[in-house]
Amino acid sequence: MLDSERHFYRFVREEGLFCATLAHLLMQRGSNLATFLELVNSKVPHDSQLVTSRLEEAQIYVEFTFLRDHWNSLEKNNDAKRRLIFALLSKVDGLSHYRDEDFPSTIPKFNEFFMGPHGGRIRRDIVNPGRWSVTTLSEQFGREPEEFRDFCKFKWAFNIKPDMVILLPGASPLCIEAKLESKEGQYPASKRECEIFDRLFGARKGRVRQMKLQQFMFGRLLDAPCRSVLIAGSKERGKDKEVPFLSWQEVFTKLDLSSSIGYVRRLVEENRHLKAVPIDSGL
Repeated sequence: MLDSERHFYRFVREEGLFCATLAHLLMQRGSNLATFLELVNSKVPHDSQLVTSRLEEAQIYVEFTFLRDHWNSLEKNNDAKRRLIFALLSKVDGLSHYRDEDFPSTIPKFNEFFMGPHGGRIRRDIVNPGRWSVTTLSEQFGREPEEFRDFCKFKWAFNIKPDMVILLPGASPLCIEAKLESKEGQYPASKRECEIFDRLFGARKGRVRQMKLQQFMFGRLLDAPCRSVLIAGSKERGKDKEVPFLSWQEVFTKLDLSSSIGYVRRLVEENRHLKAVPIDSGL
């Protein structure tokens, strides 16, 4: 099937590929990054526009995993890991009253407190908060549902991977959520965890939307409130009408493709899903 008559780029519908293609174009020398930021700025009020100077210092990340990889960089330093947990908890209004001494001092007991019995068997390393158990958190903090949810948001923040993040010198990070046909996700997602939230908050209530969790991670834990933008493949713009919306077609038709191999132009111009996307530039 993978012959010259079946060009995958014509019908591929993987959001990650479109996101990677956009990152490739924005990382090139030339006008693409400035053009893209100007396009985002055209969707927001003048006093909310992004700074477009010193772009040679910009950083562009696909799947931004800062907390996960910062934790990994601490290696076996459990004291540093524990300090990081409580330094970050202090930034969350509903959790800032907690102190190190409020929790078990030994590694296995500390892990067990947040993970359940399985955690107690991990004796040498403080476990990444992304592995904390929602069920165990509900047992420890479920008497205060909002506090429980804040602990869950803290846990999830170590797992999320915003599709693309652009760090601009002297400006707020730009957090890009890339969709094609799918809608914005929410937390929790598993049936068991949703049942816990339904019990504590009411049916289908208490959920945390994907972009709200990203904003929590940047604004609270990283002290760098972000700007969000949604790039999608339909008129579905998510639930937050204040988040600027761009279509893939709208983005790609603005960018210079000349310095890329021919496949990039063919993907952008011939992909059936990109061609089918209506350009709708309103908020």
